[in-house]
This record gives sequence, structure tokens and C-alpha cells, in this order.
Amino acid sequence: MRVKKITETELDFIPAICLDPSVGKESIAAMQDGMGDRISWIKDMMEMGLEIFVALEKPKSEKIHYKWVGKMLHSDLAIRGQVPLGLLECVPIEYALEPIKGKKSLFINCMWILPPFWGKGVGKALIEFLINRAKRIGGTSVLAYDGDRWCGTSINYLPLTFFEQFGFKEIERDGSRVLLHLDLGANITPKLIYPKYESFKDNNDARITAFFNCQCPWSKLMIDDLKKNTKESLKNKLNIIETNNRNIIERFGISRGLIIEGKPVIKRVALWNEMQKQIKNLDN
Repeated sequence: MRVKKITETELDFIPAICLDPSVGKESIAAMQDGMGDRISWIKDMMEMGLEIFVALEKPKSEKIHYKWVGKMLHSDLAIRGQVPLGLLECVPIEYALEPIKGKKSLFINCMWILPPFWGKGVGKALIEFLINRAKRIGGTSVLAYDGDRWCGTSINYLPLTFFEQFGFKEIERDGSRVLLHLDLGANITPKLIYPKYESFKDNNDARITAFFNCQCPWSKLMIDDLKKNTKESLKNKLNIIETNNRNIIERFGISRGLIIEGKPVIKRVALWNEMQKQIKNLDN
């Protein structure tokens, strides 16, 4: 296994990892537009210092068990003659599309390891590669989760305990979301931007407000689910806000999530089964 920083000409690794076979064919098809938006956003953000590290290994002519998929050949996962095992995406913290503020730190936007390679040191290799890169900046940060799950699934996404193994320290928390930081010499501590309740209340008369951005294709799927499934009587009370602009995030204190009648009920990407539980009791 080796870890490398990919270039703009190697971005075909990204959908192979973000939309890996465990996502399912139906969901992958639904997220194609969101993935296209993500690739365009990545290209723009690379000019601002965004970096993506991919763990790779040579294809093997052996069968592997793929969680939620079944048996398949290791070599079936190959792209450009290499099998991508996972990725880590980071950006200078000033440009992060999360409600945080800071300087001289590489912020971890996302990290995903393909299920067949869980528990095999891929995450460790990616983090160590990042830390080595972050030494020239002065630190690295992440918005991790404590006891939460990715999109309401069983997956521990960006778990707090994983990053603590590498020396990340808790700075602040907002519910299950925890801002962690590893100081590598800059001695500058990042801060959370908390939800701005007054901004939600001033948001016209929308009863449902959803936030999304192009950093993740699941975010676009969240919005598509919401538009498709929200009952007709509430659709004229539904407000969608794109947070690709940092000014929007600082105004509302949220980058992705769901606000019901001025109250944040989900502060991350969610799918319809989660959102429905929050929306179903709204009156007409």
C-alpha cells in the first residue's frame, strides 16, 4: 500500500471511492449530478490549496468479501492499474465548508475507507500522510462525531476516538459534533461557529430549511430526497440554502443539515428516513 496526493488529471479515483459498490446502484445513479458538482468544486478548490490523498495497492487476482455487496475480485476495483483503498481530503481551514474558524491548519473535509479494507491500517496511513503534510502549515483539524452515524446508517463516520489515537485534542463540541485539533507548531486554536438561531427565524416564513454544498454528493442527494418526498402542503414552506460560500456558513452557523421552524434538528448530511421523522409532525 502507498499513499499519494492525486492531481487534477487523476480525479477519476474520487467517484470510485465516494460512490463505491457498497452505496448501491440505485443510490449511485441518483448521485451522479452531485458527483459532477463535487468534481467541479474540487477543481476550483485545488487552486485554493485543497489536497486529496488516496491509498492505493496493486490489483490482486483473488476474491474479497465486500460488506453489503458480497464476493468480488480485488482486481475489479482497479482504476488506472491501482486499487483505491480510501481517501482523505483536506483544505486550508480558512476555506473549509464547515462552521469553524481558524488559521494555519489543514482541515479534514472527509475521509472514507472502502469496506473491504476496514481495520487494515488504511486510515492510519492516510492520517500519518496528512500529519506529515500539515507540519509545514502548523496544525490539522477535523469536525468529528461522538456516537453519531453517517446519514443515520450504522457507519461510524469520522469517529472522535479514531483521531484521538493520533494526538488530536477536543476544542469544542456542538451536540455529537466535536471540533478536534492537532497542534503542529502554529499554536493557533480553531473555533466552532455555533448555529445562529436569529438567522433561522429571520429566514422568511420557511417551516423547513435545508442546507447543502457541493463538497459531498450525499449532500445533493439529501436535497433531492427532501424535494421529492416533502408533502405538497409544505413544499411552499421549504427553503433550500447552498453553502458553497463561507459567508453563508458564518451567517447561519451551519453548512449541511435541517432546520424545522427555526430549530436545528440535524447538523450534518441526512437521508429521507431521518428527515421524515423530523418533518412528519408538522401541521398543514
